[in-house]
Amino acid sequence: MTYYLFYMLFARKFYNAILTILLTLIAFSLSADMNNTAQTTLSNFYVVQPRTLHDVSDEVEAIFTIDEQQLIFEIHVKKPQAYVFKSQENDNDFTNEHIRIYIAPNADARAVFVFAVNHQKSFFDGIYTEQSGLSTDWNGQWDYEVERNDSYWKVTGSIGWKNFLFNATAETQTIRVGFAKYGNDAQRVLSSVPSHIGHTGFVQALQQINIGVENQSLLEVFPYYSLNHSLLDNNEIQNVGGEVFWQANQHLSVDLSINPDFGQIELNELVVNFSAIEVFFSEQRPFFTHNQSLYDVVGPENLLLVHTPRIGGSSAFEDINSRQITAAARLNYASGQLSHSLLFASENDNDDIRGRDFIAFRSKLNAEHSTWGISANIVDTPSLARRSSVFGIDYFSTISDTFNISIGLVGSVIDATKDTSDIGGWLQSSFEINNTHLHDLTFFVYGNELEINDFGFVQRVDRKQVEYEYTYLLPTTSIGFIEQMTIAAEVEVKTNFANEMLPNQIGLSSEFVAINDALFEIGFEVQTAGKDDLLTRQYNSTNLDSSWVFETVYESPELDFGQLSFEFNYGIENWSGRFFESAISMETELLHNVFAQATVSEYRSNSWLNWEGVNVVNEYEFAESAIDLRLNYRFSEYQEIRLRFELVAGDGIAKSGNSIDKNGERLMLERPNDFSFSEAAFQIRYKYSLSKLSAVFLSYTFGGEFEEDIIGNSRRGLYSRAIANKNEHGLFFKARLQF
Repeated sequence: MTYYLFYMLFARKFYNAILTILLTLIAFSLSADMNNTAQTTLSNFYVVQPRTLHDVSDEVEAIFTIDEQQLIFEIHVKKPQAYVFKSQENDNDFTNEHIRIYIAPNADARAVFVFAVNHQKSFFDGIYTEQSGLSTDWNGQWDYEVERNDSYWKVTGSIGWKNFLFNATAETQTIRVGFAKYGNDAQRVLSSVPSHIGHTGFVQALQQINIGVENQSLLEVFPYYSLNHSLLDNNEIQNVGGEVFWQANQHLSVDLSINPDFGQIELNELVVNFSAIEVFFSEQRPFFTHNQSLYDVVGPENLLLVHTPRIGGSSAFEDINSRQITAAARLNYASGQLSHSLLFASENDNDDIRGRDFIAFRSKLNAEHSTWGISANIVDTPSLARRSSVFGIDYFSTISDTFNISIGLVGSVIDATKDTSDIGGWLQSSFEINNTHLHDLTFFVYGNELEINDFGFVQRVDRKQVEYEYTYLLPTTSIGFIEQMTIAAEVEVKTNFANEMLPNQIGLSSEFVAINDALFEIGFEVQTAGKDDLLTRQYNSTNLDSSWVFETVYESPELDFGQLSFEFNYGIENWSGRFFESAISMETELLHNVFAQATVSEYRSNSWLNWEGVNVVNEYEFAESAIDLRLNYRFSEYQEIRLRFELVAGDGIAKSGNSIDKNGERLMLERPNDFSFSEAAFQIRYKYSLSKLSAVFLSYTFGGEFEEDIIGNSRRGLYSRAIANKNEHGLFFKARLQF
């Protein structure tokens, strides 16, 4: 009762505060008299990959002008590499030559907005933070044009300040900007500042500029209509809804979505997952990628306090794959050095099962060299009579240009059939010496009853773990065919709250780029014998033998027919069984603007372990094969057809059935059955882009799966059975417009 009274009191006070802010800001109008324009030309760039920091003055030139509404840019690539054309859809990272523009809207902020364009006229935009790296799960409004010639190419365009919320009410704002040119496969990168994205102190290295920002309002409306026709049961589902994004001024934005349709436009990777670790899929839905950057809390084990694919998606605690969403809303407000955000979403009831309700709150203080943040998430799951409350505190500081530190604390309170509560925390730091010696240290403790996966994501808890990685960069070498080299060593020591001896890990790897732009990676990793406390899902932990793996990767330079890559791993795993996994991939341009990519992979193990329930673990001789085919045809800048076809098949020949006792030892049981399985997924999709954010989609999709307790089919037969056993088979149409 006390908890609910506190919750209602907090909600009412927060509602009143937000209402007061809204009324005040609507009544208050700010007009800026500043009209300061300044043109800056940057012609000296630094070689930051490989990290020689050599000054280059004749390859790239960036010219930009700023005023109170936007940044106007013109970037000349004077000495382009050989033009490489690849299958490229907007909002995905490039592997061919492109330019990037970096903007940090507040000089003391830790987030950098990234805008990229390649010579094929494709683009992506995203957000980079020193804690979580680069994510393309953000969409902005900006314009660009590409001109390509035999001897040079250039990009011109503009980026409006309306894309950003500023953390101050003054007429003058301070931003940081930077420019970079990436070569093919990012093997040579030029930057306007002597630092590279991902390097310690990158944000602080960007050029600082004072600007006058006009207090702009922005209203965007995205109505949509979708029709999903199932060919399996001959029924149709129609949806009409829309999204409204209102930016009242540079400090306040409100986003609403009514009856949102989040039909799967893009297929997720086809993954057959037998492990206890959940598969992570990134967010692709427009509403949850807009104005979402404030929810940036990340930690070890891929921890995210807010993982929006949970909303309307699969539940970690219910056996439900997806639900429709009734409504979602988000409010962002910035004042001075403080930023706040409130996110709400509610799911539809489905088959007499009530949908979940989600609330997330985030507040962040940006100081000159550090940030403080607090977070609170609440999820109600009526079908389980479960309420999850997760609270977090995080701190990030740039001690110097070469040293930073990140600290986080998180706690969960679960009100359910069994009430639980627990805490966790982490410390991460990066330190560089002379741009060649990089040290990364991670320490974290996650309680065994810490539960954040109602709204967040973490791979595993019940951990006390220390990780250290040392990287030595050799920007130039004396070896004839090697242009650059990196050597790395890592150590991982861990246990759990039962103080069991878990496998420790040590690894050594090297990566080098040849003068012809071929990439090589070689690694060797050893794990000590110890207990696996994940395989049996918190039942008795299983003893594992010591193991090792030898890893190799080769990526060819751009050849006349395209590019090849190859990966091969070989070693000992689990109960001293030999295993290998390999993959070969080829990208090519079949015809003009017709791109193809094919990947074939294989995994085989003499000691593959599968959990059968409680303390039972079966051992198999296991094999799995996969085929991934992709085809992309771009009619024009606005039209394209994409085809994707994935097949996965495998089988297991039983070796032994085992019951695991409390000491982790195996007690032999009856030999289990052999088994075979297969899955298939296919999609052909047509897209017509009306603008950067408006499009019409038409797709045909099917998916199928097959399982059998015997091995009686070849790989070809298994693939055929999966295709024949369709559990999804339909046509999908969607139109999303911007006004």
